[in-house]
Amino acid sequence: MAEMASMAPTSAGQYHWVSEFAPPSAQKFLSYISGWLSALGWQANIAVTSYVAANLILASAGFYNGYVVSEWHQTLFMIGLCLLAISFNAFAAKHLPLLEGVLLFFLVIGFFAVMIPLWVLAPKVSAKEVFTTFENFGEWPTIGTACIVGVLASAGAFIGADSAVHLSEEVKNASVTVPRVMFFTVLLNGAFGLVSITTYVSCIQSVENQIAGSEAAFPFMEVFEVATGSKAGAIGMTVPFIVIAFSMCLNSVAAGSRQGWAFARDEGFPFSGWLSRIRVVRDTPLPINAMICTMFIAIVLALINLGGGAAFNSIAGLISGAIGLTYALSIGCVLWRRLFGAPLPHARWSLGWLGLPFNVVGFFFELFVTVMSFFPLPAHVTVLSMNWGIAMFGGVAVLCTINYIVHARKVYTGPVVHIKHD
Repeated sequence: MAEMASMAPTSAGQYHWVSEFAPPSAQKFLSYISGWLSALGWQANIAVTSYVAANLILASAGFYNGYVVSEWHQTLFMIGLCLLAISFNAFAAKHLPLLEGVLLFFLVIGFFAVMIPLWVLAPKVSAKEVFTTFENFGEWPTIGTACIVGVLASAGAFIGADSAVHLSEEVKNASVTVPRVMFFTVLLNGAFGLVSITTYVSCIQSVENQIAGSEAAFPFMEVFEVATGSKAGAIGMTVPFIVIAFSMCLNSVAAGSRQGWAFARDEGFPFSGWLSRIRVVRDTPLPINAMICTMFIAIVLALINLGGGAAFNSIAGLISGAIGLTYALSIGCVLWRRLFGAPLPHARWSLGWLGLPFNVVGFFFELFVTVMSFFPLPAHVTVLSMNWGIAMFGGVAVLCTINYIVHARKVYTGPVVHIKHD
């Protein structure tokens, strides 16, 4: 993904890469589908990150004093956090880099604020139990099946790797800066994540009681309470997670609104003329109309939570499925060019000879993640435990395909027609 960002640094991201790198006969349609799926994934990501932040805040209150969280409380908090994130992106956009720097500093401090008490105070299980013991609480036929279904949790950490790409047109020297940011973000977060998950698992005394059987909305709070010996300490250790979730919401608004604006600029959406307008706010040109549309979509998605958390939780799988498929499509198009000797643009940040094997692994892994994104977590599926993300994914896919056949194919050409080849 970073190499593609160096070849073509643009706010359009995946649908631009598909348009430029796909076989000529499929460029237009595949690019159009990629644009819609990317937009769907990013709008869902805004809702999910605000949901996580809201739930962490409310769950902390419930964990401390027994406060009972209801769906309408969650929904109101979600909408409030979405509005806060959108307002900051609209009225304080010039301060976003400063805020990101402050948040990065806080999160590094927060990492040690969480890890050190766990390292020093929490009781530990043996390394053998951490790395060699597997338990199946989803009642799947085998441990292997349970692990395959559970891969979604770790794969989800990589969703959003394209966020920096959608700000490429606002970054100096983007063909080098953006891929470096993408690469080192994954490297840094991967290192921190590996240490965090290993430490956390080492502190779980009983998976059955502390995780599978926990009554807490976020079972890690109980692990933190055991380590610190107090509920207040556990809540204090939860604060960095709240900041992370809200930071993700801020970034999702910035990336999602710009991706939507770029797709509207290429006539990919209905009402593209209005969505693609740029307005100047406090001397900063911004896609305000796209942000307004994002705000209404986030509110509508938040209202789904009123019907119960099970339906809304399916949106998490929708994100991995929708955005993951755009990753697979764009990587697959570059892979096609490499396999058949078609030319690729020069990349100032390049994988070199590793490009081909990385493309092969990335392409098939993303297809795998896309399929697994729509699996339910428990083996015995009910109406409540069903992963309804596939219904939302399929509905959008069918609607945008119909729209393409009826209307969009006449107006949407794809970014490739605007590219000047030397």
